[in-house]
Amino acid sequence: MIYHSAEDLKGTKRFVQADGFVSIRLALAEDNLGFTVTEATGKTDIDLEIEHKNHIEAVYVLEGTGEVEIMETGETYKLYPGVFYAFDKHERHRYRLDTEVKAIAIFNPPLVGDEINDETGGYAATPESA
Repeated sequence: MIYHSAEDLKGTKRFVQADGFVSIRLALAEDNLGFTVTEATGKTDIDLEIEHKNHIEAVYVLEGTGEVEIMETGETYKLYPGVFYAFDKHERHRYRLDTEVKAIAIFNPPLVGDEINDETGGYAATPESA
């Protein structure tokens, strides 16, 4: 069984701070689950553009408010507790947050550990996504 708390992961490769957010990687490739689970917290007033070309991302918002814009279409979607969304077509998107937002995010294929967004706004290909 895999068991740990978010507090236990502080100071490890599973605790990542970058680009106005904190990502606690609860499950990684090394756990052999086939996906990554993160607790992600975006800071207030963030304006961040992302495109995960190598990963599918699904998100469930727990706390906070803001919006996500799909860059190709200009469509915007409100973020608030209870909202679920997924970038099933690797859509380039921009987050604008009114308050701190806490969410659970799932990535497939799984992340290796301490990845941060590269110059394209996404994560590099992992062995599972290559």
